[in-house]
Amino acid sequence: MTVIRKEIMNYIDDIPDIKLEALKPILTLLVDEIIVVETDLTSDEKAIVSEGREEYKRGNFIQLDLN
Repeated sequence: MTVIRKEIMNYIDDIPDIKLEALKPILTLLVDEIIVVETDLTSDEKAIVSEGREEYKRGNFIQLDLN
C-alpha cells in the first residue's frame, strides 16, 4: 500500500460513521468511471429561473457587499 493510501485510510478510520455517510457520495464520484451530469432543467426549475430573472429586472434582489 502506498504512503498516500495509508494516510487516507488513517483519516477515514478516524471519521465517525455519520460523517462517512456524507463522504460516501463524494468518494463514489471519484471512483466511478462514468459520471452523469444532469444538464436539462425540469419545467419547474425553468419556471423558478424565469421568475428569478423577472424579479431581478424589477430590482427585487439583495445586493451582496463583497468588500
